[in-house]
Amino acid sequence: MNLNDCLNWIIDDGIEAARADYARPDQGLHLDGSIAGFEECRGKTPPEIADLILAARLRADQALHDQDARYWYWRCRSMEIEWVANVLSNIMQAQGWPAIGVMTHRGLMKAAEIIGVSEGG
Repeated sequence: MNLNDCLNWIIDDGIEAARADYARPDQGLHLDGSIAGFEECRGKTPPEIADLILAARLRADQALHDQDARYWYWRCRSMEIEWVANVLSNIMQAQGWPAIGVMTHRGLMKAAEIIGVSEGG
């Protein structure tokens, strides 16, 4: 599986999870922001995704500062871009490439699911 296929898998899986996680009518901003964050990553290179992280964090922080009614849209958008970078970074590191974002154990587990590696071997 090439890196773009992995990226598409992360995005498609993430959108499916967001739809399940934010299914209540009062979570529309959460869902819309999450989907937007995932879709913004589609077709991007790792350095472009790294750039998206910073811009998305700044936009979410500005929404908080401004008490923007759409704060949760911007925050969820930012979190999903970071999730994409997290999982992609774990996949890239497994190939000996440098990470583009913060990596977590959850990101490692999702990366292992995508590339078909079980934990511990």
